[in-house]
Amino acid sequence: MDSETSENRGELDTSPHIADAADGERGKAFHAVLEREEALKTIINNSQIVVFLWKNEEKWPAEFVSENVVNFGYTVEDFISGRVLYGDIIHPDDLGKVEEELEKRIRSGAPDFNMEYRIFTKARKIRWVNERTFIQRDPEGAVTHFQGVVLDITERKQSEEELEKVLKMQEMLTTVINNSPAVAFLWRDEKYWPAVFVSENVVQFGYTVEDFISQGVLYGKIMHPEDLKRVEEELDRRIQKGEVSFDSEYRIFTKAGDLRWINERTFIQRDGDGKVICFQGIVLDITPRKKIEEALRKSLEMQKMLKTIINNSSAVAFLWKNMENWPVEFVSENITQFGYTVADFTSGRLLYGDIVHKDDINSVSESLERSIREGYDSFEMEYRILTGDGKIRWVEERMYIQRDSEGIPVHFQGIVVDVTERKEAQEMLDIQRELGMSLSSTLNLKTVLSLILDACLQIKEIDAGGIYLKDELLDQINLVAHRGLSPEFVKRISTYRADSPEAKQVWIEKPIYRLDFYAEEMADLLRTEKITAVAVIPMKHRGEIIGSLNFASHTVNRIPQNVRNFLESIALQVVNYIAPIRIEAYLR
Repeated sequence: MDSETSENRGELDTSPHIADAADGERGKAFHAVLEREEALKTIINNSQIVVFLWKNEEKWPAEFVSENVVNFGYTVEDFISGRVLYGDIIHPDDLGKVEEELEKRIRSGAPDFNMEYRIFTKARKIRWVNERTFIQRDPEGAVTHFQGVVLDITERKQSEEELEKVLKMQEMLTTVINNSPAVAFLWRDEKYWPAVFVSENVVQFGYTVEDFISQGVLYGKIMHPEDLKRVEEELDRRIQKGEVSFDSEYRIFTKAGDLRWINERTFIQRDGDGKVICFQGIVLDITPRKKIEEALRKSLEMQKMLKTIINNSSAVAFLWKNMENWPVEFVSENITQFGYTVADFTSGRLLYGDIVHKDDINSVSESLERSIREGYDSFEMEYRILTGDGKIRWVEERMYIQRDSEGIPVHFQGIVVDVTERKEAQEMLDIQRELGMSLSSTLNLKTVLSLILDACLQIKEIDAGGIYLKDELLDQINLVAHRGLSPEFVKRISTYRADSPEAKQVWIEKPIYRLDFYAEEMADLLRTEKITAVAVIPMKHRGEIIGSLNFASHTVNRIPQNVRNFLESIALQVVNYIAPIRIEAYLR
């Protein structure tokens, strides 16, 4: 009994030590758990990840939320107290989608849920978040809670949206270029300018993109040999001067061997040290314009060459909405050539229809509507527009009609090219041709002179004129026909003796276009008559000056070069009609 008691006592003596040791181990483990929990809280609260524990109830009330919910302007107490339910801060446009997707995951038995959506901060700012949640179920499989993390991804979303806008703009510009006559190139600064990029519409010259990108065709090799050296020298001069752009007109061969005139407008791209690395350019086929210029040049029989009517315009790209007067969503910066800025159109202050000439707006609208009704994908037309300073310019518009999935036109993508000089050149050729036909059907000197004045005064820059003929019998020159001059002025200038200073000034062989050419007395007469510009064109027949065509303007300060060329051509044309009739009159 004693021994048992002693033995039992011994057991009782050791049990407290074992219990104390066990409690100590549990305490250490508990403290370790607390330390890990504290570390995790610190990590989470110093991160962008907000931890939530939501109940599976309407709008998901929160049982737990990490302290860094303050990143969204809320406090832990806002959610734990129930004052704020998580569903209340989800954007209304996204809430239904979140509920639907979560319910779908629950029904399918999925263990988790992941979605991106928008929430409101406490300051009512919108933030994009990514939620990743574990769906917690009880033993019967019913969902009780959602354990999840919410990460702010607003900056990423903004970057994605910016990228999407850039890509859309790039796609739009590519479509505009590929549906226009302007071919875009990116050339390396090497011999013959190998291309690293070319737009698909290079097919208009018979080539493919691959022809150039593969280096099977070098751009310099398709240029006319007579133009290549000149272009190389001009480009080198521009580079040496440190200039950033290059503009030239030259000829190229198509793949079929045909010659085409093109206008190249190029940006010279340099690195940080100023070294040229490549050329970014637009190549525009100007062969039709060149053909008209050539026709006009040939009509000037006594001139060695035609002073080219320069067309300094390039293709202006537009994206219009299919709405009344065509609001502009995009316009390229070279709209400045018409006196406007990009902001004038994109701000909505100016609609494209506002600049179309009032006499053309209806025909443009009707033609476009007809193209749409007939199912065309493109539209082309020439019409007039008003520049920012109120001048009238002729333009050629080429556009692509963009339709939605139901075939309804929503936008128009196109280019507008200034063709004013081409139209004026054509008008002058028409006037000259009609004058020739009229002159060939009459032998009456008075009628001939009247036809000449009527034809020339169709040019808008001149509004007055007179024709002088030499009178061999009286040894004087006489004003035999006139338009747009006052009676007093006509009386003062109607007759001059052949040896007078005035006659000697007129009867030189070169045209006169300067007001300061005249003596002071004549200059005073011109000022009184309010004449601001003059053109005096001698008429020479078989080596002798027989008269002159005199024209004036009350509206412009100088006679433009293309009008000078026209008047000189008219003088060459009409002298062959005037001289025979004049000689016949003398013989009578």
